[in-house]
Amino acid sequence: MKQVKIVITGGPSGGKTTLIEALKKELGQKCAVVPEAASILYRGGFPRTKDPQGLINAQRAIYFVQKELEDMICKTSQKSLIVCDRGSIDALAYWPFASENFFKSIDSSKQTEFDRYDWVLHLDTADVDYYDLSNPIRTETFDEAEILNSKIMEAWNGHARRVVIGHNKDFLSKMTTALSVINAIMAHKSANDINKELLA
Repeated sequence: MKQVKIVITGGPSGGKTTLIEALKKELGQKCAVVPEAASILYRGGFPRTKDPQGLINAQRAIYFVQKELEDMICKTSQKSLIVCDRGSIDALAYWPFASENFFKSIDSSKQTEFDRYDWVLHLDTADVDYYDLSNPIRTETFDEAEILNSKIMEAWNGHARRVVIGHNKDFLSKMTTALSVINAIMAHKSANDINKELLA
């Protein structure tokens, strides 16, 4: 069975969790979710610091947990759609040195990581009026979130099937757009066609 593997990524408070919960309800019979490795680790007590060595150790831990979670769910699930709550390349937004240093650290390359995912769906950080601070795992201010959003956008730049969903007038319309993109992907539309529809 051919599985389609999609990364849901983007800046903090972009709507990733809400979208994934909606996908579980809408496509529960077809969809398996790879949970966010960072949340698993930090909720489990992994130290969270901002010094360079701490960032390196945290992002390496997140990367390898993410990789094993993806491998397990892809191999054990019978679902046709695999949805990843963030992807391996997201680590570049938090890595304290150049991207080449990250790839050397994990013995991989950008293209190798790109090839793990069929599609990338990027949800921009919400506007300042809608920025959500209720998530206990989230520590970023709005300004920091915007910077991370830009860094994550840059990290995935070059992936052949990336769709970016920017700010909508309201959160509901943003989620409606995101769900329509997922349905278009499942209908085997091309990235060019989907992006044209978003711009229309």
